[in-house]
Amino acid sequence: MEPSEAARFEVRDGLPVLTLAVDVPVELVGGPWGLMNRLTLVVVDGPGDAGFLLPRLTPSGDVAPPGWDEAVDKAGGSHVPFASGTVFARTVD
Repeated sequence: MEPSEAARFEVRDGLPVLTLAVDVPVELVGGPWGLMNRLTLVVVDGPGDAGFLLPRLTPSGDVAPPGWDEAVDKAGGSHVPFASGTVFARTVD
């Protein structure tokens, strides 16, 4: 799966939204989620063994839109919608 198919990075009304082409069990939606936003990759770390490693840089460039990093910094993380609910993944270092 190409990075652009695995995840969609967006800034909606100034808020970062990272839509993943996966779903998680409903019981994990309420757990703590973390986000490591780096220039070359993003890690969305969920409760237990749940987590996703996403490349940001592709041969065609950065898949994150302009303003993504600033929006993540301002919000302190990113909204991550799943079919079973949306989580807020807080920035971790």
